[in-house]
Amino acid sequence: MVCFAEWLHLEERSLVDPAVMDGYERAFQHGLEGLIQRTTDPRLRQALEAMRTFRFANYILGALVRHGIHQQYDVEDSLQRIVFRMLSPVGERGLTKESLFDLDPNRQYDTQRGNPLEARFRTYLTHELRNIGMGRIPALRRVQRPGSISIGYGRDQGMMSPDAIPGRATNDDPEMLDDVAELLRQRSTPDLDLVALFKSILRGEGTKAQRSSFGHNTADEGRKLIVQVIQQFAYRSQNWRLLRLLDRFRGFDATQADPRRPASPPKTSKPKYPPDEQDYRSIVDVLERSGRAVNMAVLGRMRRRWMERAPRDPSSPHPNRLADVLAQMVADGVLAKRGAKYVPGEQYAKYVAAQGPTAVA
Repeated sequence: MVCFAEWLHLEERSLVDPAVMDGYERAFQHGLEGLIQRTTDPRLRQALEAMRTFRFANYILGALVRHGIHQQYDVEDSLQRIVFRMLSPVGERGLTKESLFDLDPNRQYDTQRGNPLEARFRTYLTHELRNIGMGRIPALRRVQRPGSISIGYGRDQGMMSPDAIPGRATNDDPEMLDDVAELLRQRSTPDLDLVALFKSILRGEGTKAQRSSFGHNTADEGRKLIVQVIQQFAYRSQNWRLLRLLDRFRGFDATQADPRRPASPPKTSKPKYPPDEQDYRSIVDVLERSGRAVNMAVLGRMRRRWMERAPRDPSSPHPNRLADVLAQMVADGVLAKRGAKYVPGEQYAKYVAAQGPTAVA
């Protein structure tokens, strides 16, 4: 019986051409030798030299098989992407990035806890496997199943362009109207053509035109039957949207004007304050919501962006706007320091009275 390791090795050799695997492995070994030559630390150099027997490409292919990615995506495309991401000093957007072998030779690594290059390799591989397995790489070709067509981004054979997929219908109104018309046809009589009256309603003809075409009593009785048929159809098909429309138009009287919506209350405009006063009111608002005693942790959390902005006065000695505003409020008596907390000062009430919605700059 073949053990799992031997079976996995045979499976890998059947998935990717061995010559391709050897080419990838030579690229990894070339990068490893360059890193060894740049390393001066004897312990790190010894750990890197031990990696010469490690088969990078075979390990990546085995990980793809173990995670079942070869059953979802083209295994050669997946392998090529991972090798590119590990070895290339340039990313997919043309920007420079660190490759697998860009270890800092001057850094002190604890080789007793493990090989730093192996740990870096496993981290790179874990991230790439997660991205591929979660479908975050749409450019990878999917495995073609018999009797199916994949949605592709190129012109590969056996793929369908996304533009060729028919769009979904905007609604199912035409089909619903046909079903209602069929039910009305079954309820129609020689003296009462419900289908014709229903089409007249759909065309937007008013009550006067319907009574003139079908007769006064016939039009009135026909509309009642049509409403009953539509209601029964809506309950049977569980079309709640249609039921809501029936409730909306129940009791409709064409001789009366449409009810007007209640007028919305006028919008109150926010008060405009000078920039300095606006800053003061914003900090006062924080104190009012925090029990009138806050420390820098609360202020930094609720006015986080202020810590990233420069003071309004370019000559201010403070590093950011939050520190500058707090210092000015203490100097003006709006706030007072009580240990590590800021509390209301003598001028605090001036910025609380008639305070509208605070606009945070």
